[in-house]
Amino acid sequence: MPYKEGKKWRGAVRFTPSAGKQLRRTKLFDRKREAEAWERETIKALELADRQKRKDMDTVGRLLVAGEWAERYLDYAKATWSEKTYDSKRRAFKRLFRDSIRPEMPVGEISPAVALDHLSKLNRRKNGNTANKDRKNLVAAWNWGAKYHNMNRVNPFQLVDKFPEKRHPRYVPPFADFKTVLDTADEYERFVLLTTFFTAGRKSEIFRIKWSEVDFDKGTVGLWTQKRRGGNWEFDEVPMADALRAELAKRKLQAGKAEFVFDQSLWMVRDSHNRWLSKLCDKAGVRQFGFHGIRHLSASIGMETGANILDIQQLLRHTSTRTTERYIHRTTRNNRAVSALDKAMRTPSSEHGLWDKAEGES
Repeated sequence: MPYKEGKKWRGAVRFTPSAGKQLRRTKLFDRKREAEAWERETIKALELADRQKRKDMDTVGRLLVAGEWAERYLDYAKATWSEKTYDSKRRAFKRLFRDSIRPEMPVGEISPAVALDHLSKLNRRKNGNTANKDRKNLVAAWNWGAKYHNMNRVNPFQLVDKFPEKRHPRYVPPFADFKTVLDTADEYERFVLLTTFFTAGRKSEIFRIKWSEVDFDKGTVGLWTQKRRGGNWEFDEVPMADALRAELAKRKLQAGKAEFVFDQSLWMVRDSHNRWLSKLCDKAGVRQFGFHGIRHLSASIGMETGANILDIQQLLRHTSTRTTERYIHRTTRNNRAVSALDKAMRTPSSEHGLWDKAEGES
């Protein structure tokens, strides 16, 4: 609305386009109605330009083909996240192009019906877990395309409801089985397993440890993680257990000028499927487990020996106690309610009268 400025009237327009910061336009006029007319015309022109820009952006998004969308997103994913995360996203696109659409298909033709058909096929051929995992990856990829390449902001994959899943808790080996594997392992394998156990580190973090990040004076081991929000690499220090200190000190004497604690040329470092550990479990005669199973085992032993949730959170290096609580839920073997039921079953009937009738009938 115009306002008086000396003997003149200043017209003022504020306009926020669909994408971008607020725009401000002003102009001086001799008469108020001239300023009002200018404001109306300016707003009309800005709205028209914004509609045309949205239309042009939508056209660009519709003309982008699925193969190019996938290629651009996977390039971004490879530069941003871990190899495992990147591979999961790559496989989702591979299944999409193999089962449902052509890479040369414009993304504007990928409708909710197309998304539903693809994920339903995956659910029937595989299971709900796989369908939902691909749904999650394709939703993220589409949102990225909408943000950076003007694809439709209505995400067809997000409109598809999740499928029922069969969720099995991650297998956590009993400590006796882990000990049996340790006794079966050769000296180097034992070193890897002990480092994993005492730091509760993930595989990708364990094999990245450098000697410069092992501080014997402070009694800490440094681990780099990429599991935080945004995919950034972050550095954490964990306390060094006495048994791990002794093992690392022995290895340090043999390391020479090596940069990494674990030799990067070894097969076990490059083995993404942990086949060496599976073979070692078979040799020891126990059920197979992986690095994450050892991580869960470390957390469960900490809990069972009286550590509180903050101790476990520090060990696992979670930024949120909610994540730690999920670990605790999965690894808890003892439950006071179950123990109470067991105690009640073993208590003489005269103390609670639960079985008096049944005993009398017999």
